[in-house]
Amino acid sequence: MLSIMGVPGGLLLILVLQINTGSTSGAVVCGYNVCPLGMDCINGIKCADPCDHYTALHDEWRSTNNTVNQVLHCDQYVNWQGWYRLFLGQTSAHIPERCVAENRCGTHAPLWITEPHPTQYNKIVNRTVCNAWLGSCCHFPSHIIQVKLCYGNYYVYKLVKPSNCHLAYCAEVNRTEPAVASTTSDPRPQSSTIAHPPTSTRSVPSAQTLQFNCEHNVCPLGMDCINGTGCADPCDHYTALHDEWRSTNYAVHQGLHCDRNVNWQGWYRLFLGQTSAHIPERCVAENRCGTHAPLWITEPHPAQYNEIVNRTVCNAWSGSCCRFRSHIIQVKLCYGNYYVYKLVKPSNCHLAYCAVQHHPLRPSQLICGRDKLQVGLDLASMTSSGFNPFTGNLAARNCSSFRVLDGVVWYEVEAKAGPCGNTLTTNHTHAIYSNTLFIYPMDNTSFAVPVSLPFSCAYPLETNTSLNVAVRPFLEHGGISGSGAKVRASMFLFRNSTYTKTYPAGQITLPVGSPLYVGVYVDEKDTNFAAVLEDCYATHSSNPDDPVRYSLIQNKCPTDRRQVSVVESGSSLRARFSALFFLPQGEYRDVFLHCSLRLCDQRSSLCVPSCTRRARRSLSTSTPMKPLTIGPIMWDKSPE
Repeated sequence: MLSIMGVPGGLLLILVLQINTGSTSGAVVCGYNVCPLGMDCINGIKCADPCDHYTALHDEWRSTNNTVNQVLHCDQYVNWQGWYRLFLGQTSAHIPERCVAENRCGTHAPLWITEPHPTQYNKIVNRTVCNAWLGSCCHFPSHIIQVKLCYGNYYVYKLVKPSNCHLAYCAEVNRTEPAVASTTSDPRPQSSTIAHPPTSTRSVPSAQTLQFNCEHNVCPLGMDCINGTGCADPCDHYTALHDEWRSTNYAVHQGLHCDRNVNWQGWYRLFLGQTSAHIPERCVAENRCGTHAPLWITEPHPAQYNEIVNRTVCNAWSGSCCRFRSHIIQVKLCYGNYYVYKLVKPSNCHLAYCAVQHHPLRPSQLICGRDKLQVGLDLASMTSSGFNPFTGNLAARNCSSFRVLDGVVWYEVEAKAGPCGNTLTTNHTHAIYSNTLFIYPMDNTSFAVPVSLPFSCAYPLETNTSLNVAVRPFLEHGGISGSGAKVRASMFLFRNSTYTKTYPAGQITLPVGSPLYVGVYVDEKDTNFAAVLEDCYATHSSNPDDPVRYSLIQNKCPTDRRQVSVVESGSSLRARFSALFFLPQGEYRDVFLHCSLRLCDQRSSLCVPSCTRRARRSLSTSTPMKPLTIGPIMWDKSPE
């Protein structure tokens, strides 16, 4: 039974459901292995964390404040190998997220990234790098680098050579909010010749969502400047592409197609037969889709309706999934469960966009009733893909009941905000209820990262119609990759002392002085083991290693019995405590709660902590787990 107790480092559960701030980099193959999430193939021989394997760049001339160009630098001459961390003096620095003025950073055309840095630790993401020259923020062809946020709040970058000289990566110390450019040129490779009309430029108000300018107006979220005359919804203004040869099942025999020869204008919707299709999110084999090098997108499709996002397009040729220069397109998810694309010319011939109709790991059915949302999984498709459709749970771990009908496994949740972690968002026309269904692999004898299947239902706000609107679910990229502990644990914040109703995932706002009711649950069937609260504390960041912390439980016992009460610890696979929590240092700042646990074998140890006489802890019969995290918690400044 000892095998279930081994817990490698890195089990960190952050209970914040949020839109990913960037496009996650694809899985990395190292030898015959796929590297775990957040790792890279270092020196081509082993998977390792780039945060521990980087080269420090101490180049003062990279500063955005450097306007001296007596000695011009060009990063195209550098033999970039692996990962790098930027420094200015002894302070960690980062690449700016805004267009930098020309003739700074020791070069002619400073390099900057067009999207914000990642905000989650255990992810490597792609970022587009642009350059400023001749009045344009992206004059020369852009390129892609990888970025990772490390514990300690610094970034590492997998840098590559830029397209020209003299171009060089900039560095700055003080973080700034992502700039909103209203007159910059389209930051995409020069080969993408089909852009917006001259009167249409774009600005980026958030990590993913794009907004467009039309004449002298900013288009509402989710709209584009159509034909240069006015803002409109691309979901209502597109050209249908009925090209059967674009199918991923279509092998090339004769009649090669090349999308560089197409005069792309505006937005497009893909069809195969009479069925709506989409561009695949995976590398497609060569000589398919009616061309030599099939085009595919490296990041998942958007899961939110009212937004337009960038997606990187790669191509498969000569054994590489991205042989020729990549480019950027725009994508939008439309009501009615289909996508539209703002397509542009690829960099070479023969390259063409692929089309595929479905994904086997997406729910086969979604029923948006007036009282509940029902998600159906095709039993045969899920099992053939290596997943057990009976292991599902919603955003709240305890919402896992299902029923089987005609080969479909059904999960359901009430159609209102709150239950099972449901979230509610609204726009001008619809109320949208969203949640995520997590499904685990067939071989679930050890810790395994589930595949996540977000789903949403949209209901019109202007009528009480019973019309059901089904939303296409989105399979998160890399959802089944990763490694870690051999047990699963989760932590919830409850509304009351009965520990029966949880707060929905995401930011939680509470009045100062509110009691916090926290429950921790370990997913382990062997009841001989018990969960013991080792240390619980609060920080102002989601990093459990933040040096500034406020202890609630230390060495298994409350730090102040007047403020903290341990309700249950060491008696089952559930642990609970309550705490009266006030403003740390008198500041209204977001707070994250962290708890580290131990699995204690009740057959050989007394697992319930003795806090009247500090008993010596036995390390031989308990197994430590890395901290779990919940938050952020925001304090309500208004009076009761």
